[in-house]
Amino acid sequence: MHAVAARFLLLFREASDRRRALLFLVSGLLAGAAGFVLVAPPVAEKLIVAGGYYYLLGVFAAFAFFAGRVAAARREVWAGWWRGRGGVALALVAGTLFTVWSDTFQHKVLFDEYVLQGTAWHMHLTKEVGAPVRAYDIQGTWLAIDAFLDKRPYFFTFLISLAHDLTGFRLENAYALNVALTGVLLGLVYWLVRALTGRRGPALLAMGLLATLPLVGQNTTGASMELHNLTMIAVVLAAGVLFLRAPDADRLALLVLATVLLAQSRYESVLFVAPVAGIILIGWWRGGRALLPWPAIVAPLLLVPYAWHSRIVDAKPALWQLREGDTSRFGWQYVAGNLEGARDFFFAISPGQPNSLWLTLLGLAGLAGAGGVLIARLRRAPGTISPAVAVVMLMGAGIATNLGLLMFYYWSRFDEPITARFALPSCLLLALVAGWLVSRLDARRIPATRVAFFGLGVWLLAFGDRAYARRLYTSQNMVARETDWEVAQALRQPGPVLIITTRATMPYLLHRVSAVLTPVARTRAAQIAWHLREGTFRTVLVAQVLRPTTAEGDAGIDPDDVLPPEFKLEPLERKRFGMRWIRISRLVAVDVEPAAAKADD
Repeated sequence: MHAVAARFLLLFREASDRRRALLFLVSGLLAGAAGFVLVAPPVAEKLIVAGGYYYLLGVFAAFAFFAGRVAAARREVWAGWWRGRGGVALALVAGTLFTVWSDTFQHKVLFDEYVLQGTAWHMHLTKEVGAPVRAYDIQGTWLAIDAFLDKRPYFFTFLISLAHDLTGFRLENAYALNVALTGVLLGLVYWLVRALTGRRGPALLAMGLLATLPLVGQNTTGASMELHNLTMIAVVLAAGVLFLRAPDADRLALLVLATVLLAQSRYESVLFVAPVAGIILIGWWRGGRALLPWPAIVAPLLLVPYAWHSRIVDAKPALWQLREGDTSRFGWQYVAGNLEGARDFFFAISPGQPNSLWLTLLGLAGLAGAGGVLIARLRRAPGTISPAVAVVMLMGAGIATNLGLLMFYYWSRFDEPITARFALPSCLLLALVAGWLVSRLDARRIPATRVAFFGLGVWLLAFGDRAYARRLYTSQNMVARETDWEVAQALRQPGPVLIITTRATMPYLLHRVSAVLTPVARTRAAQIAWHLREGTFRTVLVAQVLRPTTAEGDAGIDPDDVLPPEFKLEPLERKRFGMRWIRISRLVAVDVEPAAAKADD
């Protein structure tokens, strides 16, 4: 133990290294004070709204700068890497196109994707972080009136806003970004498994296992941030391998900045800071020096906005979106149901689940084999572990911790269409260790890679084709289908249009349709009557849910959607979704007291 401590102290033998270590400690203390003590949540919210865009712009620019430096230093390596690998490039393109083919481009995750796209639109227009609540066409300008700081991290929305900056605002930019990220993800998976095994076949297998996973296709063709988070995990994995292969300041800076960006990709992705710290320590140990470039020194301060955002969400229970009867986001009471959901997802053979049983079986076998090999190797010669194995081992522990945390979350059943996306990091780990496993078996003259490809083909024909054909994991999202239908009905009407709805207003605002919530409309009868008289809107629509009220099939308006009797409606369209109907009506008049109408004028 004394020898280990003495060698660790030798890492700081240079005076410059000790000064940088002291600066890092000061940075950490300042970050702790600023993140959790000195700045109150209301102030932190204002700082994020005003400065969050520029914070991410700076971190992302620094990441791109160091990525360029690392690439420039090894130009001869990466420039010649693709020579003679036309088959790999073809497989990468085919895998990406397969994910695009496997599902339809549409919103998949309730209102999450609309909120993300609304935040990106707001960041594009104002360079402020916020999700619009109201917007109106004012003399030809579509202008957001109110906005709020959403609970979701905003790196993904920042990237979409950059796409808007370059091409103009389009809802399709989110889909295009996810397709591009899919190509990056599959390429990194190939590279990582090549780094693990040194062989092409297992790397192509891992890429194929992930590309054919219906859950990946669902997110490639959606607008959620899950695929972006998964790609950032792969980016950190690759940066970690590069750093351990040849520890230097630029590669460490790249790894640190990638980790900061990963923390802004999903709520729980900050957990990967711990595994990355372990990777850095191993790199120091192997390089014989404690490298601390300026991005590493200021890394604690770069994580302060995450701490602020987390505290803001903690202070606003309304952002938690708890179900009726729940009082906390995490608890032991959720574990049994979430474990059952995880089991049903990973081992399902039903087309209703976007899983791959073949990926699960190969991946679990790989995890078991890797665990046994690592234990034996650590006992014999810990220093013989390759950089790729060390990084996957540590980041794999982070993924396992992430999975364990989700089991305590109130809404993390992987077998539900909305929450299956939380399983993506686990699926990435399963694909990596599956590639490692078949390579180990190939080395023992067992044709494991060929058998694994054959098994993948059998799974695709026996189970995957049914899932792709029916897409139940997407089509079962009734709320998304209802929302799409309501928006389509609003867009059919002569504009400008105002719609009164109990749903979130974001889906309408993104299509330049003004919207107001039903509870607000109930208290604004006089104002709405004035706009009807003045012709502010050519059409005012009302969306209401109709539910069965009798055994004979009579239907009544959902109590949440009922408007006061002074609102005079003319029914236009009605459509059934599952066990209820959605009715669209035109508001033809609002009978208000003359005094109220005059006062409003």
